[in-house]
Amino acid sequence: MSPDNKDSKSNLPQAVTEGKVTMTYAQQHFFASEQCATARKALQQLVDNPAYNTDSSYFKNSDLEFVDRHLYYLSTHPGVNLQGYISNLKIMTGAKSHRK
Repeated sequence: MSPDNKDSKSNLPQAVTEGKVTMTYAQQHFFASEQCATARKALQQLVDNPAYNTDSSYFKNSDLEFVDRHLYYLSTHPGVNLQGYISNLKIMTGAKSHRK
């Protein structure tokens, strides 16, 4: 799923497209937005960077992977500042050697 794809279904988490998770109209609107595409790109960069621990092993009961789980959270909390949220994730998932 490429964040550059303008097809709004491409932003939907796999668990949603498989019918495992349902969404409200407001959430559907979020997933069709440019903000979602921007968030997906930033979250995927964290996953792709080995300096960040984005392992989802402690979420074994979740059908959502790291990127989709955080996009779903953002879709249910529209007032969250995206830049601040990503910045906090970087701190929380960063390697211990980067923490003080």
